[in-house]
Amino acid sequence: MGTNFQIDHQEVWQNAQQMSAHGEDYVAALARLRERGAGGAAWGDDGLIGEFTMAYGDCLLTGMTALTGLGAVIGDTGGALGAVVARTRAAEEGSRPDPGAMTGPI
Repeated sequence: MGTNFQIDHQEVWQNAQQMSAHGEDYVAALARLRERGAGGAAWGDDGLIGEFTMAYGDCLLTGMTALTGLGAVIGDTGGALGAVVARTRAAEEGSRPDPGAMTGPI
């Protein structure tokens, strides 16, 4: 069983940037959908399906609200991955011995 664990900082950083961009794109797409409105109004209301169109609009807006939260999670995940890279680099730099401190008798 190997104990060598390595993180490719550049690859994780690139993935973090892509994840953040995906979160922004996701939220922007939902904003465009929200601008289109409830959608049921295009069916017209002849009295027969008015209740259905009202319920459809409510469900659509509820779903959009939930999905907007998901977009924030996607973006936050990208930010967290970026923080992992920064902290890992700092930990690796901090754990390297100072070559000057290794001179002299022990």
